[in-house]
Amino acid sequence: MSTTREIAKPDPVTALGVTQPPEILVECEAFTGSLATLFLCVRDGKVDLLGVPLAPICEAYWQYLVESSGTDIDRASAALAVLAYLLERKAWALLPTEGDEPSEMEPDEPVEPWIHEFAPAIEALKALAEQRGQVFFRPPESGTEAYELPLDLGDVTLFDLSRALQRLLEKAKPEPPDTLRKPARSLSEMMTVVLRVLPPEFASLDRIVTGEFTRSEVVWWFLALLELIRLGQARVRLHEGEIEFALAVTA
Repeated sequence: MSTTREIAKPDPVTALGVTQPPEILVECEAFTGSLATLFLCVRDGKVDLLGVPLAPICEAYWQYLVESSGTDIDRASAALAVLAYLLERKAWALLPTEGDEPSEMEPDEPVEPWIHEFAPAIEALKALAEQRGQVFFRPPESGTEAYELPLDLGDVTLFDLSRALQRLLEKAKPEPPDTLRKPARSLSEMMTVVLRVLPPEFASLDRIVTGEFTRSEVVWWFLALLELIRLGQARVRLHEGEIEFALAVTA
């Protein structure tokens, strides 16, 4: 019979700076102790893994991930590495083979440097990044030959647009803490949201955007609005020094 349970540990880092796995206690006929101790005993040949059931240990590790909500990546990664090692060693012990168990000793011959083999890929990535920068990240002051606005905004300038964005950002509330399960945003979905609230007649953003919103929501909302203007589904104008937006006029 084998049981496992997770024990809290205040300091997961040893004096040598090595991250320890969570204190998952293993109890069976062949071994009793923590997951880290089991790893050391197996590595030194002091415990026969054939007598240690690994399924309950994996289940305890899964329970640890659920209860910790993935906030301690270092300890979770250390435990995963230990479990991978134990599973590999037990699989080697269970499978019939004529050869000896793989040695973990360091090779006698020094390993030749191999980073130069990635040089062609690195140069290709640099070239692609430069090409992408020429297309998507050209500053307006670089001239019309290097940069061209995708549409004619009339008397509305980039300064007017940035000023409207800044006014919304000043009204935004603080960002909530990031979570690992935060859903990815979609620009197309944001464009649908913006289309729902854009009025048929011109209005300022103070009248269009109401309620509470965060700074990141403002940025996504504004990006969607700019894309709608580019596609001709929204309009923008400068009226008495105030920038205003509206739905595009349909025939």
